[in-house]
Amino acid sequence: MAMRYRPQVRKQMKALIDCNNFFVSCERVMDPSLHGKPVVVLSGNDGCVISRSNEAKALGIPMGCPAFQIGSYTRPDSVVQLSANHRLYCNISDRVMRIVGMEEGNIEIYSVDEAFFSLPDDPVETIHPRMAALVRKIQQWVGIPVSIGFAPSRTLAKIASHIAKKDRRITDGVYWLVRREAIDTILRRTPISDVWGIGRRTTSSLQEHGVATAADFVKMSPGLVRSFYNVTLERTHRELRGEDCATVSPVTDSRKSLTHSRTFGQVVTDFETVHDAIVSFAQHLAKRMRDEQVVATEVGVFVRGDSHRTDLPFYQNACSIVLPTPSDSTHLVVEHAVRALGCIYKPGMVYRKAGVWACSLLPTSDVQLNLFDPIDYSKQRRLMASVDAINKHYGAPAVQLAPTADTRTWSPHQAHPGRQSKTLLFMM
Repeated sequence: MAMRYRPQVRKQMKALIDCNNFFVSCERVMDPSLHGKPVVVLSGNDGCVISRSNEAKALGIPMGCPAFQIGSYTRPDSVVQLSANHRLYCNISDRVMRIVGMEEGNIEIYSVDEAFFSLPDDPVETIHPRMAALVRKIQQWVGIPVSIGFAPSRTLAKIASHIAKKDRRITDGVYWLVRREAIDTILRRTPISDVWGIGRRTTSSLQEHGVATAADFVKMSPGLVRSFYNVTLERTHRELRGEDCATVSPVTDSRKSLTHSRTFGQVVTDFETVHDAIVSFAQHLAKRMRDEQVVATEVGVFVRGDSHRTDLPFYQNACSIVLPTPSDSTHLVVEHAVRALGCIYKPGMVYRKAGVWACSLLPTSDVQLNLFDPIDYSKQRRLMASVDAINKHYGAPAVQLAPTADTRTWSPHQAHPGRQSKTLLFMM
């Protein structure tokens, strides 16, 4: 007999908005001729599939499929293959999140294509039409399809959003899980492996104890879940019972670190080329910090060789440097990233990947200046604001630090660029 619980409508229910086939949808905004065609977006260096249109899914092409294996599912020329354009995806993501924030407020960005937000204590018959209107507004204003699920907890909202996306009978993109009978039914149909926050190892362990579905998991005693596993899984257990206890916070509060890294299009052996890549990564990272209104206390760099090449020596290392005063200034982030690179660069080695990270992030408003630091941070902020304004108006990178190498030989290999439009990209 199933354990009884009461997932009642709380004063603030949780909703999850999820952008459907996000990377492919963004490419279709730029190139409407892609609609109705099987389309896949490939990862860095065109390695594997990271996004698929519904038409590509129907052909059986799985997520993560190596690009060279697409031909085993269908004729390669029958599928449109596109190299990832993350700048475009971030731009369109910002537009979607801005609309959700304007309409609902209290938005908690979970990933580039997902965000949670709270709903008031209104009848579901009132909330549903409002969410459907939000779906239509994003489709009209941005041009991409989204799905919304809402429920008493984030985990249940995640399940509801998945149903809204997958169930073809749902035509308005909205699905809700509020009433106990509906939640019971859906949990019985949900494999334990599909529950948000439950990974492969935990799934295998739960299955060994006879837990095949989310409903089986809910039947377990909370004390048993905590004693056998951990408090995180106990939270998931409580969430499935209708209690909102997930600890997702707005992105500016929950971020502990930011990273910008790339796999090079070819192996690199000279310092100038690696230096050029690090400078580029650090500039992107500093801009992201300013966009998210956070500053870094520490900046680090990592380099890595090619582990797949047995004919080349393998080397990897990392180094981080604490900033005198937390900052989001491009000049300071680049300066410390280059210093860190100098500590770990080893002549004679080959490099295939590198990255820059910023950690111990603080909200910009919480920075305490160092009286003994000779840098004028107010002047730095005015300079960065001017640079960002110019790049927004004319399109990045209108203003940037000059590279040291003549060409960007480190750039990822992208043989399938999609159509781009600066007018659309920078109109908002």
